[in-house]
Amino acid sequence: MKTIQYMIIALIFALLVSSSEFVLEKYKKSLLHELTVTEESQLSSKALALQSVIDRNFNLMVSLEAYVSANYLQNKDEQEVVTYIAFLYLGAQASTLNLIIAPKGVVKYVYPVKGNESILGWDLLNDPRENVQQQIAHALQTKSMTINGPFQLLQGNNGLVARKPLYHDGAFWGFVSVGVDMDRLLNEAGVKDKAEDILDMAIRSPGQPAFYGDDAIFQKNPMLSYIQLSDNKWELAALPHASSIQSIGQQIGFIRSSYISVLLLGLLFILYISRQRDKLSRAVNDRTKELRLANEGLTSMNDKLLAGQQELYNSNKRLQESEQLLSYMAYHDVLTNLHNRAHFQMMLKEQIEWCQIHHTSLAVLFFDLDNFKMVNDSHGHDMGDLMLMEVVDRIQHSGLTYHTFSRFGGDEFAILLDNCSDESDIQLFCEQLLDVLKPPCLLANRAFFISASIGIVLYPNGGMTWETLLKNADIAMYIAKKESGSSYSFFNQQMAMNSLSKLEMGNHLRQSLERGELEIVYQPQVDCHLGQIVGVEALLRWNHTTKGYISPSEFIPLAEEIGTIVEIGEWVLRGACLQMKSWHCQMEAPLTMSVNLSVKQLNDERFVDKVSQILEETGLEAKYLEMEITENVAMKDEQLDALRCLRQLGLAISVDDFGTHYSSLSYLKRFPVTKIKLDQSFVRGVQTDDKDRAMIRAIISVATSFQLHIIAEGVETEEQASFLVANGCNHIQGYYFFRPMNAEQTFAAIQENLQPKLGFLVADAKDFSI
Repeated sequence: MKTIQYMIIALIFALLVSSSEFVLEKYKKSLLHELTVTEESQLSSKALALQSVIDRNFNLMVSLEAYVSANYLQNKDEQEVVTYIAFLYLGAQASTLNLIIAPKGVVKYVYPVKGNESILGWDLLNDPRENVQQQIAHALQTKSMTINGPFQLLQGNNGLVARKPLYHDGAFWGFVSVGVDMDRLLNEAGVKDKAEDILDMAIRSPGQPAFYGDDAIFQKNPMLSYIQLSDNKWELAALPHASSIQSIGQQIGFIRSSYISVLLLGLLFILYISRQRDKLSRAVNDRTKELRLANEGLTSMNDKLLAGQQELYNSNKRLQESEQLLSYMAYHDVLTNLHNRAHFQMMLKEQIEWCQIHHTSLAVLFFDLDNFKMVNDSHGHDMGDLMLMEVVDRIQHSGLTYHTFSRFGGDEFAILLDNCSDESDIQLFCEQLLDVLKPPCLLANRAFFISASIGIVLYPNGGMTWETLLKNADIAMYIAKKESGSSYSFFNQQMAMNSLSKLEMGNHLRQSLERGELEIVYQPQVDCHLGQIVGVEALLRWNHTTKGYISPSEFIPLAEEIGTIVEIGEWVLRGACLQMKSWHCQMEAPLTMSVNLSVKQLNDERFVDKVSQILEETGLEAKYLEMEITENVAMKDEQLDALRCLRQLGLAISVDDFGTHYSSLSYLKRFPVTKIKLDQSFVRGVQTDDKDRAMIRAIISVATSFQLHIIAEGVETEEQASFLVANGCNHIQGYYFFRPMNAEQTFAAIQENLQPKLGFLVADAKDFSI
């Protein structure tokens, strides 16, 4: 019998060892797989970062080429040219070494001059370096940008050089080039940052020795990634550090020795217990044989009672735990473990009763996070949850004294302060609360800046019931957010009246179409070189039955907020198309109609079909309709898809208020744009602000480079119109020519002679001839 027991124990021990080894081998493979995935992710991240830095540096070539190609530096003095390339260089803030313009192949302009004195006047066509001559010959042959390097530059730096030949009227004019310092490039891309790297890396051009890292890495079956240049590419190779694999081996060895030791100790303990059990068994068997039969029935019944008692105990315990959990969930927020809205309301009721009895006061602070929705939309709700937990943790550990702190839901929070009749103390608390949120928040290796808008209401002046206090605190928070964000506002009765007024205006706006209060006016758009009107923009006006005309800056955002903008926008589009079709039947040269488009309309899945249907109903050809979208929001992919579908119908797409919000070269690249509308904020500064003038020239240069039409709005003076036309913006819209008018006035304006207002063109021509 003992032999069988020992065999069973030995078999169990062997099974435990083999199963442990199987699990350990699985774990080792998972560690190696995780290391491989981490290595591939880091290599891909390095490659993407390096590709992004290279593209960002050499994207300067586009602006430099566009500037030179505009008129090949004719009528431009050297200081103006140097100022422009300095503007490009300083604006890049990258690893760019220099920007060069070389008419006829001779370096004439370079920025910065310091450190680049040796290449001023350098004849690139007769450069003695073989690799430079090969690059120049290749550039002249392909007539496109070529990138050479890395190699030793004349300035002593190790760098990359991108050159592009320019041709004027088919003849070679010269070169523009961008030089990049290789060490700064690699540092900026984070390739040389080895603080957290787990890889040994090397970079080379195909078939060439590595110019960064150990060339031997390429001979050891490494992981590979590629950097694509304009006419070449680089290979990135990486191998894991030997220490990483060694660390995994040491970890597995430690686990193996640990579990074997535990199994051996367990085996010894089992053998010891087995021997002791045998001794006790023999002694007990001798003494209990006579009692066993008599006690069998009693023991069986006792076992059943004990089992029933244990089951009852377990049931009571589970019930208590369920009650505790339900009670906790009823008054706590699951994400942050803060008290929730229900608990806050209960505490507020109790404190109101306390204040009534003891004649004291309290304050309710209601706040939410500014631009929190943008974090959720851009980075996902998981990142938003992390930010909410960070906010709660900061406030709880800030040392601020409060009665109750609760989360109401989303990014909304409430704080109850007791015994706080002095407003200055409440102001100090709010300022300290905002200061707690100011430091950047690091989430998933990203930095976010948190700010909040706080509404404050005092008891009893701001309300006598908990419902009123919370409602008024919400109103005060909305005012704080509307004014500036990252601020606080005390509730007053005027806020309640304004909130009620806004509610009434919203209700009235919903019925404005039925009441016939909405009107469409038109503002002509003039081509100064043709001396005639080439299009009109349809603008919406609201003639309130009791308040008269209300500014679009007031009711358009309200329509966006309450959701009526989609219905109103469709009404404006149909009316504008009908009017333009009517005009086309009365004139020889058809005009284009420009209609403003809300982003909320793009969210309608049927919007493109509605536009197509309106064009079919009105008979207006799509090529005479232009949609204006204000770039005050970051466009999502589905919205961009809708715009692309509109473009496929034949409509033109223009970006209104360009240069004031999200506009960028990459934005124009993704956006199916045909026209840029220069914002009037730049136009106003033409006569007084050098930066506005420089910005206008830059935007016109960008439009020319992207082959886009450009129009300036808000032009009110002859000086503004003269400057715009002189710098390449021929299309003008503004009070200088026409104010917004009704349809009859607009049609009359189309017949007018515009020459009296285009006299500045003659003056500019005389100045030019002089």
